[in-house]
Amino acid sequence: MAAWLQMINDASVPFLVWLQGWRSGLLDGGMTSMSWLGREYFYLLLFPFLYWCVNKRWGVWAAFGLVGSTYAGEYLKWLFKLPRPPSPPVQRLWPETSPGFVSTHAAPAVGVWGTLAWQVRRRWFTLLAITLAFLIGVSRLYLGVHYPADVVGGWLVGLVVMIIVVKWLPGVERKVDVWPLWAQVGGVLLLALVLLAIFPTNWQGQRPAEAGVLNAGVLTGFLCGLIWDRRRLHFQATGPWSQRLLRFGLGLLLVLVAYVGLDLLFAPFSQGSYAVAQGLRFGRYAAVGFVVPGLGPWVFQRLRLA
Repeated sequence: MAAWLQMINDASVPFLVWLQGWRSGLLDGGMTSMSWLGREYFYLLLFPFLYWCVNKRWGVWAAFGLVGSTYAGEYLKWLFKLPRPPSPPVQRLWPETSPGFVSTHAAPAVGVWGTLAWQVRRRWFTLLAITLAFLIGVSRLYLGVHYPADVVGGWLVGLVVMIIVVKWLPGVERKVDVWPLWAQVGGVLLLALVLLAIFPTNWQGQRPAEAGVLNAGVLTGFLCGLIWDRRRLHFQATGPWSQRLLRFGLGLLLVLVAYVGLDLLFAPFSQGSYAVAQGLRFGRYAAVGFVVPGLGPWVFQRLRLA
């Protein structure tokens, strides 16, 4: 299959060259901005805002759409390890070091915005979601970092994950809710171990690749936070908007402490051993995932912001 995909990719190089023939300063800026909407930095702003300020349920479902589509996309990316478009003749306008197939900008664009569109159920929002997913994918072609097959493959991965989330998640929630605490936490840890064990190797042949550790960590922290919320916190994203925005600002500080602070704290210990480095990476991203449904709402309630 890899050889077949690479044959299609090679045949699509003239299309990428043609697409970049429309380059202008305005398009460069616009496409770069669209690609930024597919980065983890944007999602670090989007999900806390949804969960804390708009609708907790929307935040939960979209988070599963994000983690599921990103993990699946990264799994395929590191399984096939197919190259990105050659430069030259294609101009590389965005730095990338990972393999090409599939696009992990395109996959979560559909996984996140598609899941949100299913929840919101408004025609204008569905059109917005389709437009964003399309433009994020196209931006990766324009910036010269993906072949069309990479983007289409990413869209399909995101669509499959979106369908799984909206069809299966409610039933899974009802079943897991009646489990005792030890079974819920144990199930989360077992899931994390499985996700780490099956993830492909990186360029150096080390397993699991860093992207798998990141996604498994975020999911573990997020699920543990949800367990705490369902059993004790019962947080609701209600209240006047002045209160909601205060929650958002304070919560972002907590996210930054977990995301940036732990990165700086762990940096001296992450040199040398790959296993130690990835263990610390897992802990850092688990902390980030835990802040949104767990630590953040707990702090808000202590400060009477929720």
